[in-house]
Amino acid sequence: MKTRLTIIVLLLAALTASTAMARVPRKKPTALDKGMVAYDNQNYQEAIQWMDEALAANADNGIALAYKGASLLGLERLSEADAALSRAAELIDDVNTTTRAWVHSNRFFALIGLGDTITAMQEIDKAIADDNRQASYYRNRGAIRSEQGDLEGAIADYDKSLELNPDNAQVRAMRDETAEYLKNYNQAVAQAGKVTITEREITADDGLVEPQFPGGMDALREYIYKKTGWNSSKAPVSVMVDVTVDRAGKVTKAVVNKGYNAKLDKKALDICHKLPKFEPATFNDEPVESTITIPVRFPKP
Repeated sequence: MKTRLTIIVLLLAALTASTAMARVPRKKPTALDKGMVAYDNQNYQEAIQWMDEALAANADNGIALAYKGASLLGLERLSEADAALSRAAELIDDVNTTTRAWVHSNRFFALIGLGDTITAMQEIDKAIADDNRQASYYRNRGAIRSEQGDLEGAIADYDKSLELNPDNAQVRAMRDETAEYLKNYNQAVAQAGKVTITEREITADDGLVEPQFPGGMDALREYIYKKTGWNSSKAPVSVMVDVTVDRAGKVTKAVVNKGYNAKLDKKALDICHKLPKFEPATFNDEPVESTITIPVRFPKP
């Protein structure tokens, strides 16, 4: 799948979200007012200066800290943005949940930029808890879920985003692409449970006992993941390999059933050729040569 998260595009969406925040006209603009105007005009350095003036008068001004953090984010000063936004979220009370949701959303982007996906997902969850009517929040969470391999969760988020904003063609394309990938992956996995003996498929109902990897299927997955470097926090790609196990339990052949690219296909074959000895399949209590399909997952290139 193509990369679904383009930080710059999503960041622009986050940085324009402040228009939904309430403005209270004043006869004489305060430092906070001037900072908001500068922020809306994307004059982030100026906005920071005005917000620092507001914070000098009141260090616990959550709104000033929120705008300072968002401005730091706009300048890609991510660690400083994270610190300011984290403190702002603590200071903004339950009366201003929409504003607090915007703060959590901005901190989400800062954390993504810093590589802390786990905490970033916690922040976007908090944003949705505070304001569940923002389509962009669901889109952004769906993009990360997709990158992490949680395709069903991503589709659910894209559906919610489209419910709130049905005309968003970008989200619809992301949703359709994710659904197609999930469909293809499920079809491939469904084939993985079939065992072929002498060119015909048989099942446990016929008296078949499949070949067993030492320690079982969990041990086989763990063995492969150590070789490929994939884990559940990373977006996966899969190569499906047909592996032939002889009557003594030795892997004698490996053929790509469904590939990804030449480099990963070759690596998957190398891994499967070197698999440890299995307990061979048995048919009517007799050892038999068999072929099983094994999904080999890699981190998405």
